[in-house]
Amino acid sequence: MKKIKVLFITMLFPVLVFSQGVEIIPFAGYMFGGRVNFYEGEYKVTDGMDYGLSILAPIREVVDLEINYTRMESEGRFTAYAGFPGFSDKKTSMSTNYFQIGVVKAISKNNPKITPFGSFSLGATWFDFADYEDRVLFSITAGLGVKFMFSEHVGIMLRGRFLLPMFFGGVGFYAGTGGSGLSMNSYAAIIQGDFNGGLIIKLGN
Repeated sequence: MKKIKVLFITMLFPVLVFSQGVEIIPFAGYMFGGRVNFYEGEYKVTDGMDYGLSILAPIREVVDLEINYTRMESEGRFTAYAGFPGFSDKKTSMSTNYFQIGVVKAISKNNPKITPFGSFSLGATWFDFADYEDRVLFSITAGLGVKFMFSEHVGIMLRGRFLLPMFFGGVGFYAGTGGSGLSMNSYAAIIQGDFNGGLIIKLGN
């Protein structure tokens, strides 16, 4: 996972150094954890508070490049279905980590202090389990939000997003006790979502 963190920092460096009008947005909110249905049972990621950082750099008049990191610390609960004696109910602490790059497009620029927008991104989601094998999955996000600027350099951003980590045909979600795994054949692994708000700090002009 250190390689992913290094890659994220490497992507941020040229954005911060060479772009004008960069917006740094630390944020916090609430994430809906979602669930995955396996043949042997159901795995539920509990909801919880999430937090992270977005970096927005203008690439066109109404389009910004976004680099985003989002993290939620919560709990995973596996509930076994009847008829699978080799599996039992289990809880484990875990964290959900999104590493994303995408675009934020202004829907309207009529009022320079209030800007509604849509966003789309893709990247990786790292499910970090305390007791199971970690998983890193391809993921996409899509969202709607609004930015309120109180001055030229300070404002707030509010946004809601759909978060979609994905499997590709028959990949197990985690390794169980003794090396046994859970079997599924699905393309959209889990549907998550969040609502968050952040402080906009705009650098340069």
